[in-house]
Amino acid sequence: MPDKRKGSYKNDNYKNTDNQNTMYIPNDSPEYQQNAQQFAGQYGGQQYGGQQYGGQPEYPQQQFYDPQQQYYAPQSQYYDPQQGYPQQPQYYDQQQYYDQQQYYQDAPPQPYYPDQGGGYAPPPPPPMPSSGGRKQSSGKKHKKKKHKNPVWKIIRRILLSLFILFLILFGIYSCTSLAVIKKINYVEDGERTRNENAISRSYVTSVLIIGTDGRSDDDRGRSDSMILVSFNSKTNETTLTSFLRDSYVEIPGNGWGKLNWAYSYGGAELLMDTIEHNFDVRIDNYLSINFVTFAAIVDAAGGIDIDITDEEANEINVILLNEVNEIMGDAPNADFIPEGGHVHLSGKQALCYSRIRHVGNSDFERTSRQRRVITELIKKGAKHGPSFIKKVSDSAMPHLTTNMTTGKLYLLSLKLPLTLRYDTKQLQIPAEGTYYGEDVYDDNGYAQSVLKVDFDANYDIIEEEVFSK
Repeated sequence: MPDKRKGSYKNDNYKNTDNQNTMYIPNDSPEYQQNAQQFAGQYGGQQYGGQQYGGQPEYPQQQFYDPQQQYYAPQSQYYDPQQGYPQQPQYYDQQQYYDQQQYYQDAPPQPYYPDQGGGYAPPPPPPMPSSGGRKQSSGKKHKKKKHKNPVWKIIRRILLSLFILFLILFGIYSCTSLAVIKKINYVEDGERTRNENAISRSYVTSVLIIGTDGRSDDDRGRSDSMILVSFNSKTNETTLTSFLRDSYVEIPGNGWGKLNWAYSYGGAELLMDTIEHNFDVRIDNYLSINFVTFAAIVDAAGGIDIDITDEEANEINVILLNEVNEIMGDAPNADFIPEGGHVHLSGKQALCYSRIRHVGNSDFERTSRQRRVITELIKKGAKHGPSFIKKVSDSAMPHLTTNMTTGKLYLLSLKLPLTLRYDTKQLQIPAEGTYYGEDVYDDNGYAQSVLKVDFDANYDIIEEEVFSK
């Protein structure tokens, strides 16, 4: 390799012109003389730390941290005449100072290179540690993209679609239910005389169905039938409990009398209080139906199919002729049933069937027929669903009367799809073996045939059948 020092400069022990471990430049080389003259014209004769450096270039003042003044001071402030120029700065942080000194000792000598301004540039930063031939990391971790299972993706889409469909159907059902509920005649409760010891359970919802013999919405009439419909969510059962109209009971504020007298004296509120007081079962809600409404509901369901005897068929015709056809505005002999068997009953025929008293065991079989008609209606409702509700709402709902608010009826309607599928059972109160017949006399001396009731025994039966778990 050729010697760049041009032959006459063979001695390697040259003087270090800047007193640093930097590149050695011969004092009398052409390059040195040229640079010396250039810098002499710019910095010639200036004093540095009390010594004359005639014509020598001024070294750039590097900035060092001054712990006393809390800023970086020029390097010239650290010149020491005894030790040379520049003195190492005193660092405020001892650990930082130690690290700096250790770096100076370990690092190889680095040359100063002239910068474009005529001075010497600071040494380049130390080289980064080698990555061993591997690509230097940018510091960001790149996660591997996981490939999702397409089966789960399809399942999620199906579930989402089903959820959206459920919301749509739920919205339609809710709107339909509220539209039907708004058609029902709502009345506020009057004064009540409550029995605080009456039995009730959170898992049982009960509504007292009051069938009256009123001919119009303004005619209160008498309570022809009283059926407590109870939905038990523990046993998934619907219990239809008929209270016999001839039960001899204490009517709050009105003495003793037949159960159906309570409705005549004080309407639905007094009837509910009378049942609570004598049979110890809590009743909060009622739904009142008159003759016309009952027939309209059966017609809305498309009629019902029931097995009847010849005697029952004949009694249906008698009631049609004497009463119901006139109420409905039909001819006296319209819609007669020729004979018994498995027959299809229209609304007014089902009404007559429910009112038969002189065939069989009087009021006992009468209430049984009423429960049978309600059971068939429940089956129809479960089978036809929304179409049944729409037909009933258009023809019957405006004639129903209830004390249940819109919110309470709406909550009840949400349970309806489930309760329509409950098993249905029937109960009669007073039950067989818990009563006996007797004649009693009213204030005018007229005899009334009534049923004397064992109330404790019937309370136990109601608790076991209606409120079982």
